[in-house]
Amino acid sequence: MHSDNRNSSNRTMEHSQKYHNDVRIKNSWNFSKVNMLCRLLSLGVILQLLGNIGLSNGAIRSIKLVIEPTAVRRGQSALLRCIYDLDGAPLLSLQFYRGSGEFYRFTPTQVPNKRTFPLTGINVDLSASNGTQVVIKNVGFGLSGTFSCEVTADSPSFSTATAQAQMMVVELPESRPTLWTEYDRYEPGDVLRANCSSPPSRPQAELTLTINNIVVYSADLQYLKTIEGRTATKINMRLQLQSIHFGGGNVMNGGGQLILRCTAQIGNYYQEYTEKELGVPQKDPIPARDKSSQIKTTNAANKTPTKITKPNLRLNIDKIFLGSLFTTNGLQQNHK
Repeated sequence: MHSDNRNSSNRTMEHSQKYHNDVRIKNSWNFSKVNMLCRLLSLGVILQLLGNIGLSNGAIRSIKLVIEPTAVRRGQSALLRCIYDLDGAPLLSLQFYRGSGEFYRFTPTQVPNKRTFPLTGINVDLSASNGTQVVIKNVGFGLSGTFSCEVTADSPSFSTATAQAQMMVVELPESRPTLWTEYDRYEPGDVLRANCSSPPSRPQAELTLTINNIVVYSADLQYLKTIEGRTATKINMRLQLQSIHFGGGNVMNGGGQLILRCTAQIGNYYQEYTEKELGVPQKDPIPARDKSSQIKTTNAANKTPTKITKPNLRLNIDKIFLGSLFTTNGLQQNHK
């Protein structure tokens, strides 16, 4: 009796242990399936992302938008070039945007393959535009900002990529900066008063004054707005000159340089300068000594007075009298 109970208990324990083992195996298998499913989903997401940016299936390896010139002068034309590599895939479409507004599209499979969309301030030159670039004529200040190009590859990838670039529309100064100084020559101890001005521009020009390539930080800057939306710039300075401001020679011996320069700059688009040489003037030259002079120089050591040789007037008068006497006697003898 007891033996049967023990056997029955052992069989129950074996079934229970087997059941738990089966459950663990099943749970382990389910966990593996879930883990594999998560990995597949992650891989799918990655492939989708790669497809969206055009790096899968060999399409749209690179894209870049270049705006020429870097700074477009108001009233001139701007060239926008979309440089892309589809890795052999055919082009489905090329689109250009100003902000979020499309203004040009190129679709090689359609007729006509060029199309423009109205957008304020943009006038497309269709004859100069194609499947890689677009030309905008008569650019105005309002077009400064972000432009983008979007390229889409044809089947099988149909991937799309976008590139952006900034356009800067400028109005550069009509001439170099004008530099004024109170005098043309300066010496140590003098007060240098100067000003420099740059014609109206947009954006405004930044002015810098330098003396022998050393910046004058005490200068006063002024900005003057015009009714056209441009800005003129003016800078003033007043400086007590010292020997240290003169370079390239001994100032006390009449040498040395004082080069004042005014530089106008607008970012990396424009730089012009005007300069003046204001160094110490040379001393007046000493006149050469006249060797035929009868005047003897004074000896500075013993302060010997200057000795002047005067002509003998009595001797000259006697010569004149005797000459006239001989002339008169000769005339009388000839008359006889």
